[in-house]
Amino acid sequence: MLIRKTHKPSLEHASSTQGTLPQPLWDAARMLRSALPDGIPLMAYFPVLALLYEHFSDRHLAALLAHATGKDTARVLNDTPVCVGNRPGSAAAEALKKLLEQHGLLAIRAED
Repeated sequence: MLIRKTHKPSLEHASSTQGTLPQPLWDAARMLRSALPDGIPLMAYFPVLALLYEHFSDRHLAALLAHATGKDTARVLNDTPVCVGNRPGSAAAEALKKLLEQHGLLAIRAED
């Protein structure tokens, strides 16, 4: 099962990112769309949240994941404490981290 908006990302959607997300999140949104073009799989939602947690404020992280998943920002904010106490350590979480790194996670980290 995937968590995603009802439409697929497109060039039009990429440009609309600029209107719906704060500018510091544009590269992160592009990275997520590039790494996970069909949306964030349900099993990857908390690992993605945990991987990105240390690099964004709670507000920015909630806006980014709400944009990527179609979830309400308040719901993502409520999910944040769950990921803080449960850092991903599984092989699947490591594979997800490597996938995000291949699509620009390290560059986004460097912007911090």
